[in-house]
Amino acid sequence: MAVVNLLFALSVALTTAALPSPSPAPVDARDLISIPDALTTAPWYGAPENNFSCSSTTHPNPVVLLHGLSADDQVDLNLLQIYLNKLDFCTFSLTYGAHTLAPWIGGLKPLADSAVEIADFVREVLDKTGASKVDLVGHSEGGVQALYVPRSQPGISDVVEHLVALGPAMHGAEYYGFTDLWYIGGNVTRDAVALVLKTVGCAGCDDLAVGGETTKELNDGNPVVQPGNKATIIMSTNDKLVPPEKSIVDEEGVRNILVQDTCPEDQLGHAGLAWDTGVWGLIVNALTEDYDAPVTCDTGLTF
Repeated sequence: MAVVNLLFALSVALTTAALPSPSPAPVDARDLISIPDALTTAPWYGAPENNFSCSSTTHPNPVVLLHGLSADDQVDLNLLQIYLNKLDFCTFSLTYGAHTLAPWIGGLKPLADSAVEIADFVREVLDKTGASKVDLVGHSEGGVQALYVPRSQPGISDVVEHLVALGPAMHGAEYYGFTDLWYIGGNVTRDAVALVLKTVGCAGCDDLAVGGETTKELNDGNPVVQPGNKATIIMSTNDKLVPPEKSIVDEEGVRNILVQDTCPEDQLGHAGLAWDTGVWGLIVNALTEDYDAPVTCDTGLTF
């Protein structure tokens, strides 16, 4: 919610004029912001270590998990990662786009820069495991990256088979309507907000929003999903941050799924997509292409 609070403050206070960008100060290691103990001791914190010696005859494709905005590899899809390991999937995760002063807060850099990091990690996984293909599973910004990386990074679409995106902002996040205020003065105020977001270290917030560079790139009229990639978009009707109409990829062969079509009582929200056993079942079905396999429905988080 810290990112949402920041966006709200920017929407209210910074939609009148562009602010000058201060010169970047050198970063001292003593200035790094440590991860709070309250987070590291929480029962939902922590992911398995990347085990590059892992191999599975049942599920030969390593699964690379991509966290959402302001999360990292230890929080967001970490419980899904544990679940997939129990089903004999080899899983790998990274923190991409980390803030300079708080390296445990990921997804903040420009999406194009993060895409390079993710592509390099995919190549590392392939090289160290000997696999010929990987699958990508991402939540929120990670869902966007699951589709954006094969589209934008040379050679990656050739080594990816399945793409699963949970609540991706493919058509621009509106941040609960805050982006309407960004345009209160037209492109002048929109550009001012973009400058401030980049100055405070969240270029990714801007890229994902309506009018952001990555949003415009993904909606330039060219196909989002690349040939040979099998894409599944999983959404919730109760997602207020990224409603389904912002996630749908209307292209031939893309599976756009509402959780409520399988689990009608599960009114989970955007964050809940990462921690819901019903969603996990739909992910496994997508990775195995056993699309009609039953799933265990959940009552997920509503936010």
